Amino acid sequence: MNIRIGTRRSDLARFQAKQVGEALQKLAPDAKITFTFVSSAGDRDRRSTLGGLNSVGVFTKESELTLCNNEADLIVHSLKDLPTVLMEGLTLAAVPLRHDPRDVLCGLPLEAVGPGTRIGTGSIRRRAQLLHLYPGIDIQPIRGNVPPRLRKAVNQEGIDGTILALAGLERLGLMEPQFAILPTDIFPYAVGQGALGIEARQGDTGLLELLARLEDADTRQCTDAERALMHQLEAGCSLPVGVCSSVVDGKLLLSAVVTRVDGTEQVASSLTGPADQAEELGKQLADELLRLGAKPLLEEATRWRVEG
Repeated sequence: MNIRIGTRRSDLARFQAKQVGEALQKLAPDAKITFTFVSSAGDRDRRSTLGGLNSVGVFTKESELTLCNNEADLIVHSLKDLPTVLMEGLTLAAVPLRHDPRDVLCGLPLEAVGPGTRIGTGSIRRRAQLLHLYPGIDIQPIRGNVPPRLRKAVNQEGIDGTILALAGLERLGLMEPQFAILPTDIFPYAVGQGALGIEARQGDTGLLELLARLEDADTRQCTDAERALMHQLEAGCSLPVGVCSSVVDGKLLLSAVVTRVDGTEQVASSLTGPADQAEELGKQLADELLRLGAKPLLEEATRWRVEG
């Protein structure tokens, strides 16, 4: 059995693909596993904002095309980058055990953040949530892979700090004790953050059966609920929607927050229900957020993103 794993070229993407490859090799010792590297639009253009790049699928479209063109057998994504609607003929075959999904402030302690503090981020969610917590801070647009973003913060190269995902820092061995992990009750994370999404072709039955053995049930239920919420809100991964989810004793707790892009307003809600109804719970919570007034905040964020 030959298995071609597609991945982006960044250090983090390579690490994640290698991790999946090693897990598959244990399940299928006789399989020949190779890697196919894909350059996304987001990787090639580091200057434009995500809004300027038409951010839906900006890190995944080319990878999905390699599956459609039979140039790879599966793609390992950071699930937060994967659109909620996949290309025709493709399926989210497995979601392995999620890493800690929280965000981390790097470069300075929380107590040092105040008016005028320069925080670098290219995420509209992080921007909005930071401005809600710390009005008057100076948000500096910053994009790129994890190591150079972290280096700019640590060396104070135009910014005093940056926000990065704990999962990426720990996977790359870059997490330091002095970095501040942000509590989810004040800084909810992105939909799918910390989780991997393994995408494959719907017709590859044998491979799908193998990939199903990598699935973590609780992670899948949490992320299915989060992605259903995002889809129901008609919000791409670059809009200011933060979530927190967990499964305990067969019950799924899902909370979500939509933040005005300038941080001045938030709409929040949560619900609990059977974990085996994850997608329906995500849709219900999205409808509740819309009822509470989230739509104008999302529409404003879309205009801001496009207009820059």
